[in-house]
Amino acid sequence: MFRPAILRSFIAAVGIAILSVGCTPENLAGPQAPLTTPSATLAAPANAAPGASASLNLLGGVLKLSGTAINTITTAVSNLLFPVVQRKQGLAHSITVTKMIGASGGSLSIDDAGFSITFAPGAVQSNTLITVTADSGRAISYEFGPHGTQFQAPVTIQQDMSMTTLADHPEAAPGIRGGYTANGVADILNGLLARVAEILDATTTIVTGPDGQQHLGTTSFVVKHFSGYILIST
Repeated sequence: MFRPAILRSFIAAVGIAILSVGCTPENLAGPQAPLTTPSATLAAPANAAPGASASLNLLGGVLKLSGTAINTITTAVSNLLFPVVQRKQGLAHSITVTKMIGASGGSLSIDDAGFSITFAPGAVQSNTLITVTADSGRAISYEFGPHGTQFQAPVTIQQDMSMTTLADHPEAAPGIRGGYTANGVADILNGLLARVAEILDATTTIVTGPDGQQHLGTTSFVVKHFSGYILIST
């Protein structure tokens, strides 16, 4: 197994090489080969057995996922680079919304970005003014405030996948995950790769469209604190 310093250097070198050959957002965010096509209407989380380990394959490196609190799974990945899931149509400018969330919970959304976030009762202990910004461009990334806020109950981020370039690729569902970007947009390289400090397990639904074909529905994942988050393909 590679030592962490060697693995980080390897991933960074590969990321630079990818950018230098002028790859497009579509083929970085497209389905990663080969993935198992879901057979049910809902695609179960990539880690299906509670508490069990699951492997993520990134350019030959193997990362291990382990269970954590608040029904989510995270992995510290030492700022490795991952392909970013892309929007079909980039946002021309950032969109910011705010809402007061109290101890009883609540939700807010950004329809133009296909985004929503839900706070379970008890997530915050007192009235807190929540701020969410959908970053401009094609990367599906968001900034949350107040930065550093810790949650005592699940806070679930949900993304409408019909607005992404993966919409017609249900086979990509098992590889979609949330990523914690400690430095927000500063961790996104040319909108194509993201420097991710932590991976969050996600659940992606599969829906049958009017055409009779399967498509991605929504991707959701749980966060325990606020900063920057992005959708990645592993």
